[in-house]
Amino acid sequence: MPFNLGGPELIIVLVIVLIVFGAGKLPSVMRDVGKGVKEFKKAQTEEEAAASASTTVQSAATPPPAASASQNGAPTAPSRTTTETTTRA
Repeated sequence: MPFNLGGPELIIVLVIVLIVFGAGKLPSVMRDVGKGVKEFKKAQTEEEAAASASTTVQSAATPPPAASASQNGAPTAPSRTTTETTTRA
């Protein structure tokens, strides 16, 4: 938890909230806070679902590169390019 609030700190915060909003309005304030948290979580899950769906569509659209095989069916080692051979000389 980023704020490291313990028991005494939470009690102080609750007392301040009680003083500011009053005992009569406190249930409606907490209800609104709960609705806000619920809406935030819903939007977050929808965003994650949309991001994973776009990733799935993108990966399905581009197939992975095929592995090259030799004549006997065994995979071959990648060939060196001319820049690799000249820089190693």
